Amino acid sequence: MKALLYKDFKLCLHPTIFIYLAMVLMLLIPNYMYLVPCFFLCNAVFFIFQSSRENGDPMFTAMLPVSKAQTVRSRIWFVVAFELLDLLLLAGMCAFSLVAMEGKNAAGTDHGLSLLAFALVVFGVFNLVFLPEFYKTGYKAGSAFIKASIAVWLVIFAIEGLMIATRIVVVEKGLNIGFFRFLNDYVDCFPATAKAWTIQGILFGVGLCIFTFFTLLSAWLSVKRYEQVNLQ
Repeated sequence: MKALLYKDFKLCLHPTIFIYLAMVLMLLIPNYMYLVPCFFLCNAVFFIFQSSRENGDPMFTAMLPVSKAQTVRSRIWFVVAFELLDLLLLAGMCAFSLVAMEGKNAAGTDHGLSLLAFALVVFGVFNLVFLPEFYKTGYKAGSAFIKASIAVWLVIFAIEGLMIATRIVVVEKGLNIGFFRFLNDYVDCFPATAKAWTIQGILFGVGLCIFTFFTLLSAWLSVKRYEQVNLQ
């Protein structure tokens, strides 16, 4: 597994991933949907799989003394490493935004633990759709990415849309609806009270569980499907 990961980092690392990691700077854009940078990381993963296919990596790896299951699991660890790196960069930008920006985000989720929790959900959904779909054939990265992109954007629009609705109901309309008031005071904000920290901490834990479960499930499905693929 260690040798396969080393191979992926040395031979399969597409240079665009560093550009897409830098997209976390979009968190400095006032009033923007801050889950969008997560999609750019998903796009980088697509380029890694596509370029690896074009460079003959599947056939090269098949000639190594490793099983298909090991090949799939190492590549998934490779993907997860960059997703977690992107999450760390998002966390750093959330902290920096406290100094660089003022006011709440009017176009979606505010900077905070909630944003990181939702980012984990986005990455988990992408893994669950893209990886098993790709390993169904071992080479159709494009169709797998299209299906995963649809799923990811549905999640992003659902989450950001809910946060926009929360701002409209509570801030602009001044309505005292319990659910939206709860979201506005404790979820769609940078936590400033112990209760907000607790709620967003729980939300982050839920997001981490969803990401872990979806990724493990994607690994199991990917291995099961790839073992049925004839690479010759």
